[in-house]
Amino acid sequence: MPAILPDMRSLHHNKYPDCLWMQLEAVPIQKSATELQHLNLYLSINFNEHWQPLLGGRVKFGLQGGTLKLNLTNCEIPLASRQLVGDLNLEPAETQPIQNSIEILVTENRPEISDPNPNKIAQQIDETDGTSCHVSTIGDDTSPAWVFELERGKPVLKGLLTSAKLGEITATNYRIDATFEVTKEDVHITDAEGLWPHDITPNQHSVLERILTVYLQANQLQPALSWALLCCDSSAVEKGEEAFFSQSSAELQKMVDRIISAKTDNFAELAKIANLNPAQDFAGANLRGTTLSAVDFSSANLDRANFRGADLSDADFSDANLQNAKFSGADLSGAFFGNADLKGADLYKASLALANLSGANLCNANLVEVNLTNANLGGANVESARFGNNSGLAEEMKVNLQQRGAIFEEV
Repeated sequence: MPAILPDMRSLHHNKYPDCLWMQLEAVPIQKSATELQHLNLYLSINFNEHWQPLLGGRVKFGLQGGTLKLNLTNCEIPLASRQLVGDLNLEPAETQPIQNSIEILVTENRPEISDPNPNKIAQQIDETDGTSCHVSTIGDDTSPAWVFELERGKPVLKGLLTSAKLGEITATNYRIDATFEVTKEDVHITDAEGLWPHDITPNQHSVLERILTVYLQANQLQPALSWALLCCDSSAVEKGEEAFFSQSSAELQKMVDRIISAKTDNFAELAKIANLNPAQDFAGANLRGTTLSAVDFSSANLDRANFRGADLSDADFSDANLQNAKFSGADLSGAFFGNADLKGADLYKASLALANLSGANLCNANLVEVNLTNANLGGANVESARFGNNSGLAEEMKVNLQQRGAIFEEV
């Protein structure tokens, strides 16, 4: 006679459910004559933006990426059997109730939701257009992880993924601890109110936004933005929070005041005042419209940074990580990109006149309507890079680029 399927219990906590809401489900596939269970593991997740009160004003932020990490006890998901990988579209989310914390009891495939605190069911998801993202998987069999990354387009992830299968597990008395974690590169501020004067410069604005981003990630979004716990045949389901260092809001206010009152608009000097390292702290940063002429970004991590309309003339980007960076309309004349990684970068209508891109990786980059007058593209990887209507590009160089895998579009 088949054994009765043991109860499965689940706890979920979403700190800012209007920014990130997730739920993990382990659904039995079949009963077994033994205590061994066969289950499918599913993820439902919603991304949007959140308004956070801060320093007498408020700031709105969303995510450009993040990592779902699982810690599996008495079960495993081998790399070869994992699902939810590749490019996917998040569905537009309709308004629906969102829970900060819930407990789910699953018996014979039927979930019963028990909310330990009904007052917390207050947040709503705003109706929003979905975005595209790329998901990859890393980690060993008992510590698998899924990395979410925003594809080019909108500034933050928005939309809903419903009951996406992660994989299958076979186990008895299992436990699954899940966390969704973000780095400062994943957090993106989209708006702010009441935090600084309207007449600050673009350089001040970019540094101030980065100060707040670093503060939010370190003090509000740690150790995890959301977590879930699933276990079998357990009378008590508990999940403890880890302690972490918290910077006081008073210290943050002093730093903001220093940038606002600074007697300089030099980017490197402002970054120094803010205790920010240009080589490490500006990945994913909003640097739109800034004046960064001759700034040294050599070997810097500037993945997903937004330089739209910025003055980057004579800047040094040698050996820098500029994957998926946005440079549309930027002045990059005379800039040095030796061996820089510009994979997936958007340079639409930028000026690369006199720029040196020798050895740069331009794979899948957008160079449509880019000024290439006297630009050096020797040794650059242009596989699947998109060109078109490029001023200053000789016909001989166009043929050479096509032979190296470049794509020329009719504009």
